[in-house]
Amino acid sequence: MIIFDWQHELNRKGHRVAISGQPIAMHCHHYNINLQKTLEDTLGDEGVQLLYQSAEETSYHGFQNLFNQYKKIRTIKSKLELAAMLYQNSGLGIIHFQRVRPSGARIESPASHHVTGWLAKHGRRDTPGCHFTRGWIAGTLEAIYSLPCGFYTVDETKCKMKRDDECIFHVQER
Repeated sequence: MIIFDWQHELNRKGHRVAISGQPIAMHCHHYNINLQKTLEDTLGDEGVQLLYQSAEETSYHGFQNLFNQYKKIRTIKSKLELAAMLYQNSGLGIIHFQRVRPSGARIESPASHHVTGWLAKHGRRDTPGCHFTRGWIAGTLEAIYSLPCGFYTVDETKCKMKRDDECIFHVQER
């Protein structure tokens, strides 16, 4: 039985894209990386936090909506599989949820839209830079576990922008 039918749920009307009726924004790496660089350069840590929180709130509300709409997607495993599929189908990259528990998680990402864009435009960083992905992970897991937005904090301990082999994220309660 098909629980989530991509052909039915992913719609395009002209330049507008929606998943299950929710509009989503898709931008090229030029836009995303220039936005990140501008936020980091002008606002510093506050800009990083703005990017993180925006991604957290957007993924949180988006997944809450999807889980309310699709009641048959109820196991943690099914929700994590849907999240990983949406991340990839939205062009964000590949994400593997590892050791996921309500108290925290370890997530690996061997490929990322943001990493590719950053390296193409600015080269290697000295600090982890996947702020959008950190926020996306936090909001997604908060929605999966029916926790309040802001419950988790996500740290990136390895980053392909620093030329590590993959991005590694650790999730813990705030």
